[in-house]
Amino acid sequence: MEDQIFFGDVSARNLAREVKLEEDEEDFRSCCEDEEEWKDTEESVKEGAKDLKEELDEFSVKMFFKGMSIAEAGDSASGLSGIGVVMERSANAPTIQVQKKLDFYVDESVADYLALMDGLIEAMQNNIRRVFAFTDSEILYDQISHAEEDGNPLLMALKQRILEFSSNLESFVLNLIPSNDLERPLQLAQVAIGIVSLPSKGDGSLENCSICCEDKPSPMMITMKCSHKFCSHCMKTYVDGKVQSSQVPIRCPQLRCKYFISTTECRSFLPVTCFESLERALAEANVLNSEKIYCPFPNCSVLLDPRECLSARASSSSQSDNSCVECPVCQRFICVDCGVPWHSSMSCEEYQSLPLEERDAGDITLHRLAQNKRWRRCQQCRRMIELTQGCYHMTCW
Repeated sequence: MEDQIFFGDVSARNLAREVKLEEDEEDFRSCCEDEEEWKDTEESVKEGAKDLKEELDEFSVKMFFKGMSIAEAGDSASGLSGIGVVMERSANAPTIQVQKKLDFYVDESVADYLALMDGLIEAMQNNIRRVFAFTDSEILYDQISHAEEDGNPLLMALKQRILEFSSNLESFVLNLIPSNDLERPLQLAQVAIGIVSLPSKGDGSLENCSICCEDKPSPMMITMKCSHKFCSHCMKTYVDGKVQSSQVPIRCPQLRCKYFISTTECRSFLPVTCFESLERALAEANVLNSEKIYCPFPNCSVLLDPRECLSARASSSSQSDNSCVECPVCQRFICVDCGVPWHSSMSCEEYQSLPLEERDAGDITLHRLAQNKRWRRCQQCRRMIELTQGCYHMTCW
């Protein structure tokens, strides 16, 4: 009997241990099941997106949208907000993009709602009837898809507007996806507000822009390959001005810097419309054409075609040399062969025989004066000498 009780106690302890192990195993299995369930959900979303791609036609789009806001340092009530929307269409149709800097600062959750609204408006303007939208905002997804109520009256009002817009479509489906799948609309929103790099949490560092001389947040600063650094707003204004006057390719705005800004660098801070204008300007200028030159005057520097300048000067007889053209912008004469301001007092061969340090306008004037006064140059010290009396023998002083 005692043996039975002993074994009974042992068996009870073993039973308890087995139950505990089973519970742990069930917990582990449930965690795994949850993880597998999440993975299955992710896979199903990806599969659905893949299927949608095949089903897209000229009247349907996949809309990826994202809003972004960055608060000013020390003031959480003010800052910059922007939105980005990318709409993928059928294989033969171009992608539709919406990029906008908002006139006011809003929370990022509100910016997501505004991005969806602008995307729906743009879709309807392009005669889109079916929209498959994708967001990473759980609040927006729950309110639109599950009709959940939120205490924020602004979000409720925006929700009603979104539902009104979507009711004009044949079909509107909103999907929740990971943030990593919204890189393109996020990039559009960043560029819209001048953000070049994603700011890290708590990073309130400021850097000085050498153009506007103001302290700007570090994420808004651009470092060129020539190592010069400027804020995105100043660079956008600078590049826009150069594009409007067809002065492309565009040099770094730093004084005496000869680096040409690449299109990749421009894409990082130029909005879509501005970048397209830059591409058109580059295509029109055809900078690969070796016959095109820049006006050598620093306050002009426009890109010009000498052949057009020659035809425009054909009726003028003020300059007869074929290597002399007139800049159509600053109306000053240029030597095409030498690529410098026109040297009327000497031929191209004489000019090119001058030392490099004696080719500016002041030196050319000196050479013209020396020629008129019959001055001679000492072959040793290179100084100009005037013969006032005596023989022609020169001794370096």
